[in-house]
Amino acid sequence: MNISLNAIRYFITAARYENFSRAANELYTAQPNLSKRIAELEHTTGVRLFHRVGKQVRLTEAGRLLSQEWSEALDKIDQSLLAAQALQQERDNVLSLGVLEGVNVSSMVPQQLRSFQEEHPDILLRLERCSMHKLWQEFGAGRLDMIVTSEVSGITPPLPASMVRRIMSTCRGVIAINARDPMAQHDTVTLPMLRDESFIALSQEETPQGFRTLQEVCRRAGFEPRIIREAASIETLLLYVEAGIGISVISENNRIVSDPNVRLIPVDDLYFDDVIYWRAEPLRPAVRAAVALLP
Repeated sequence: MNISLNAIRYFITAARYENFSRAANELYTAQPNLSKRIAELEHTTGVRLFHRVGKQVRLTEAGRLLSQEWSEALDKIDQSLLAAQALQQERDNVLSLGVLEGVNVSSMVPQQLRSFQEEHPDILLRLERCSMHKLWQEFGAGRLDMIVTSEVSGITPPLPASMVRRIMSTCRGVIAINARDPMAQHDTVTLPMLRDESFIALSQEETPQGFRTLQEVCRRAGFEPRIIREAASIETLLLYVEAGIGISVISENNRIVSDPNVRLIPVDDLYFDDVIYWRAEPLRPAVRAAVALLP
């Protein structure tokens, strides 16, 4: 019988909440993907894990037993893995920083990194650009010490007590729109003006929180966004815009758009925060040194 640790982790999270929607949110995945993983695990084990009544789920007796046993085993695995990774990183004196693809950090991060390397030449700095899904996956697994991402101002995702969040900078939100679109002639737009537009969004599987944030932003403006495409990356999202298939809402602070076929138009009363995350505990010396240099 071949059962992955990832499948067990999905089940334990779902068992803790007895709510697939909340569990999917914590796991940064889409609810249909979580349901599929649970169904595959039930098929592999031959054990019915949940009673399903409408949209409600409850653990079976067998599911509750496996949840308790596997949770203890997984905690032990996680603790030993984190201890081993911490030992390795302490020995190597490494600081790993992940940055969300598309976020322009030229005005905030390089200066801090140069200062960091000058003050701590013995610490090896590792940098990586990541998609949203990979960024949180690597951070959650302990392979990234700190991450820089972008979030709509005023809509803060659920933050576990083990994480620290700090806003590095704030910039305007913009729509990315094909230059030939009549609306591209505007200098600024308001969200209600986009009511009848076709939206391109990052996929729910890639970034469930980002997908829901787009919906919430539009709903606050009094309409439901008509999302016609879901893209796996920001580059793909902007390729749809370049082709004139739809528009997208992104941060003005991006390093990708340089195509004359795509215009960025500021949106009134919409702002994005560039945010850095790190773990509160254990705070390794390399991370503590980096945090001390943050503005």
